[in-house]
Amino acid sequence: MTIEKRDLYRLPWSMNDNAIAWLEVTDICNLACEGCYRQRISGHKTLEQVKEEVLFFKRWRNPDNVSIAGGEPLIYPHIVDLVAFIKENRMKPVILTNAMALTPEILKELKKAGLAGFTIHIDSHQNRPQWRPTSEQKLNELRQNCADMIAREKDLFVVFNATVYPSSYHEIPDILRWGQANVDKVHGLVFITYRTATTDTSAALDNDKNVVDLGKLSYVREHFDEKFVTGPEVVQIIQENCPEYMPSAYLGGTLRHDSFKWTAGAIIGTKRKVYGSVGKHTMELAQTMHHLFRGTYLAYLSEANVGRKVFLLGSLDKLVGKASRNYWGDILRHPGRLFDSVHVQSIGIIQAPDVQPNGQADMCDSCPDMTYYDGKLINSCRMDEYRLFGGFVTVVDKAKVNSSEPVLFPEQNKN
Repeated sequence: MTIEKRDLYRLPWSMNDNAIAWLEVTDICNLACEGCYRQRISGHKTLEQVKEEVLFFKRWRNPDNVSIAGGEPLIYPHIVDLVAFIKENRMKPVILTNAMALTPEILKELKKAGLAGFTIHIDSHQNRPQWRPTSEQKLNELRQNCADMIAREKDLFVVFNATVYPSSYHEIPDILRWGQANVDKVHGLVFITYRTATTDTSAALDNDKNVVDLGKLSYVREHFDEKFVTGPEVVQIIQENCPEYMPSAYLGGTLRHDSFKWTAGAIIGTKRKVYGSVGKHTMELAQTMHHLFRGTYLAYLSEANVGRKVFLLGSLDKLVGKASRNYWGDILRHPGRLFDSVHVQSIGIIQAPDVQPNGQADMCDSCPDMTYYDGKLINSCRMDEYRLFGGFVTVVDKAKVNSSEPVLFPEQNKN
C-alpha cells in the first residue's frame, strides 16, 4: 500500500521547539556496531560540560525529553547524577543504550534518580561477543531479557531500535511479532534504515572545497553494492505482516519533497490481537494538547496501557473508530477477552540521510536528533564530520576529483 503525505500528520517540531534533545555524553562504547556513526575521539565529557549542554537545550530546544546518547551512556561515570539533573530541570531523562551494561542494580539507581525510560538498540549487525553469528529472531531472547528486567522495576518505558540492512530487511517481521507479543512491556519499536558512503567510488570535499579523507568516518565503507532499504519499504513489510498498522505522522526531507524521513504510527491491541492503529487526528490532538498544557511537544508515551478509553477518540479519528469496531466485534465473539488490557504500541521508521547527485545529503526536516556542538545545534548523525573536518562534507564522484573534469557544487548545478 502506497503511503501519501496528505493522509499523515506532519509533526510540528522545529529546531527551537522540538520534542527531543540529543545529549552526547561520551564517544566511548563497549560495542563496535556496523552501522554506528560515532567513533572515539574525545572520550567522556565532564559532568559540568553536559550540565551546560542540558541547560542549552532547555533554553534553545524546549524538549519534552533529553535522549542521553553516546557512545554508550551506561558506562559514563556520572550517568546517575546526570539523570537527576535533567529530572530537576523538568525534562524526561531517556537513556539510549545497547544494554550491555544494564543490570538490576544500575536500573534501580537510575529509576530513583528520575529516569523516564530507555531506548535499547539491538540488531544482528552489532558484533555482540555472545551473539555471533545471529539473527533478529534469535536476538528476541536478548530483547526479552531486557524488557522483563525493566518491567520488573515498573514505571519505566522501553522502546527497541534496530538498524535495517538489505540483508536483514526480511527479518523485520520477527521483531514485529515479538514486540506485539510483549505489547504490555514494550512501548515502541523503531526501524532505522542503514546508509553508508563508499571510498571506492566517492570522495569528500570540505567547506573550502578541499579533498578530505572520507575513510576517516566510521560510517564509510570501502565498497557497498547493495540497494538501500527505504522507509516506505519498511512500512510495506510491516503492513504485509500486520495489516492493521497504518502510519499516522511523518517528517519529510530537507532536499526532496517526496522523502519520508520519519514515519510514525501506533497500533492498538492486546497481547492476543491487534485491532487497528491511531490515525493522524489522534496524533495531532496528542501533540497539540501536550504543547498546550505542558508547553512541549511529545516524543514518548510514558504509559502504554491506555485501556478502552482510547476508543472514545473514534468519533474524531476514523482509524481509531475502525479499531473500536474490530475490538467490540471480537469481544462479542470472545467475551472473556473483555478482561484483556488494551495497549498502544508505537512503531516508527527512520530513513537515514541520503546523498543526492549534487553531493548534498537529504536530511530529516526539523531533525529530532540534533545535538550540541561548539555552541550550536547540528545533526547528531553527522557530528563526526564537524569533529574531523570542521563541518559537513560534500560527497562527489571520485573519478571527477582525479580528473580535469570540473566538480559541480550545488550553487553551480542549477540546470
